[in-house]
Amino acid sequence: MILPDQEQQRRWRELRDETKRKQAESRRQRAEQIRAEIESLEALKAEHAAAVEALMKKEARA
Repeated sequence: MILPDQEQQRRWRELRDETKRKQAESRRQRAEQIRAEIESLEALKAEHAAAVEALMKKEARA
């Protein structure tokens, strides 16, 4: 037989565990977003570097 206090403790424990799972998932999703943003910025940086290099070569020929 489960006593009321034990039942309440069990429910609180379940709620705490669910909250922890949701927070972990939220952190995982945010980390994924940050990784995607970093990859996008690195691609933009490489594109910019290539454009600058092309302009410098063009000026060197002139």
